[in-house]
Amino acid sequence: MKTIKNLSVLFMALMFAVAVSAQGTAATGSKASTGTKTTTNTTTTTTTKAATAPNGDKVDASKKGPKGETVYTGPKGGSYYLNSDGKKIYLKK
Repeated sequence: MKTIKNLSVLFMALMFAVAVSAQGTAATGSKASTGTKTTTNTTTTTTTKAATAPNGDKVDASKKGPKGETVYTGPKGGSYYLNSDGKKIYLKK
């Protein structure tokens, strides 16, 4: 009876080791076959979005507000920054 219990514990440990090993292989993107380990190189492409205001207006990086605020370009082409109350303050051209 003790032998059967020990075998079942050994079997469970073996199954756990196989499951963890399979997760590690899947996470690294490598494949193992017939004793040969092959890795697949993957390229990650990151796209940068243009910075926008909460309402979707684009940031004008070439300009700053009077106290260094971020300047945005409105839908009709005007430049503005947001004051401490969140109101738009338009800049003169």
